[in-house]
Amino acid sequence: MTEPRRLSLTGCMIALALLAGCTPGAATTVMPSTWASPAASSPSATASETSTPTPTSSWNPTQATAIKVVEDYFVARDLLFADPSHFTKAQAKSSLQPYAADNMLDGYVKFFAKLKEAGERYEGPARLAWTAASGVFGSGAGESVNVTVCRDSTGRTLVDRKGKVLAEIKPAIREFEVRNTTSGFRIVGEKEGFGDPCP
Repeated sequence: MTEPRRLSLTGCMIALALLAGCTPGAATTVMPSTWASPAASSPSATASETSTPTPTSSWNPTQATAIKVVEDYFVARDLLFADPSHFTKAQAKSSLQPYAADNMLDGYVKFFAKLKEAGERYEGPARLAWTAASGVFGSGAGESVNVTVCRDSTGRTLVDRKGKVLAEIKPAIREFEVRNTTSGFRIVGEKEGFGDPCP
């Protein structure tokens, strides 16, 4: 997740990321990408925009796959969080399952459920301003890539069921560890990332 949360949730997600075995950000080899204009749109006017990167020749197939997992996670997540009241918890889990491993999936679904219960949702634009990928750690089953993104959420807000603004969402850099699991490439960790200014 990239948006600021209530402190209890932040602590929970940090703990999940640590348990999932994130590799240190210092090990990341940054390879910038070129981004196209926003491509994914939501059926809701409040859904965010997600940019689609144009792979560079410096990305090998494993890196490109890991980056695609993170991209698609944001598309699915933003559709859900634009109006959680339109989806069930089971639908949220089904939508996010192709992109997140068990521990991370549980955390994402729990956050969705909290938004739904509180009648809260996210409004306004959000895009991936830049992305970077580490080298590949390991090989075959278990190989992983750290994907770092700048999530530009300028103008994005968290609102209640009446549309009252509860929080302004600030741009943030997040690092995702994407690992080749028995179910395919999945996000197994997420933490604060480092890199070029965001946005």
